[in-house]
Amino acid sequence: MERFFWQDVSSMNIHILRILGPWPKNHELYKLDLYFLYATISIVFFITAHVLFQTVNIFFIYSNLEALIETMLVCVAEFLGILKIYTFVKNIGMLKRLMVVLDIDIFQPRNATQRLLVEPAIKLWKIIFHTLIGAVVPALFLWLSFPILNGSVKNYGLPLPPWYPYDFKKSWFYELTYLHQILGTCLVTLGDDNIDMLISALTMYVGAQCDILCDILKSLGFESSDFGLRLKICVTHHKTILRFVEKCNVFFNFIMLGQFFTSSACMAMAFFRLSLLKPSSFEFYTLLTSIISVVMQIFTYCWFGDEVQGKSDAIAYAAFESAWTKQCLSNKKSMMIFIRRTLVPVKLSTFKLFYLTLETFIKILRSAVSYYTVLRQFSGLK
Repeated sequence: MERFFWQDVSSMNIHILRILGPWPKNHELYKLDLYFLYATISIVFFITAHVLFQTVNIFFIYSNLEALIETMLVCVAEFLGILKIYTFVKNIGMLKRLMVVLDIDIFQPRNATQRLLVEPAIKLWKIIFHTLIGAVVPALFLWLSFPILNGSVKNYGLPLPPWYPYDFKKSWFYELTYLHQILGTCLVTLGDDNIDMLISALTMYVGAQCDILCDILKSLGFESSDFGLRLKICVTHHKTILRFVEKCNVFFNFIMLGQFFTSSACMAMAFFRLSLLKPSSFEFYTLLTSIISVVMQIFTYCWFGDEVQGKSDAIAYAAFESAWTKQCLSNKKSMMIFIRRTLVPVKLSTFKLFYLTLETFIKILRSAVSYYTVLRQFSGLK
């Protein structure tokens, strides 16, 4: 049967990250070549410098609550993007080894039925990916073209309020500064979102492996007389899934920690800023699409994490559906030991502080509403 290449599902993410700088070609790591120079310029000069100039501006506007919240909203989101990109680049070797593990024989669908079994999860992931891009691209366009749309470009207005160590309102300096903001914002936003979707793809792969394992377990003892050998393969498959999940947790621990800690604050500040704008303004729709993007980021993590937990719970029940009761005593004992081990569900977590579940997603939304209420009270709005 033709091999199934899991990495092809997220090939678009990998291609975009390759363009942005965080993904060296194929299974290679960073080395002193032209791509390393390109990645350094992209990440340091365009992304890091872009965020740094905005952060310095906070010290000049801290007395203006509305301006401070507007700047903090962007800075917190972009700092999170830098954290993700830095962690991604630092652990790129670990991620590429995980991609290699996906192609081992034991992770391959055995038949057409198992291929069809994993299709719904893959289709859902692709729908979410295209929906997220559909929300991010309009938000970027509106945000970056805001000075042109509202006419502030005539007064040397920029999409984001920064501080620069030079007078950017002079000819050519303004155009180059505007271009730097466009490139910096696009790079950090697209890098952030594609890293999110690639991590979500990893969790989706784990859920798909649980589906494949359940299908194999259900047929034990019905299609072949070699029950003991096939059970050992299932045990190995389950252990490989657990090792894969453990390495995934190590890879995105810091990424998810930053995501969960900042998401509530970002949404609260966006809600507050949104409440001060007229629904007919361009900035209103820009913020609205930004909020949708943040909600989708968290939802994607939590949805696929919750799916992994639910599908791993089904492994023990799938084992019970096999013909294990008709086997010899040693095989029955082996099956009971395996079932006992699978009763503990597979969970994706962040340092075991937060678990990727829909319950966590609801808690984040509630926290965002609570922070928004505090901001309104602090500002004196009713």
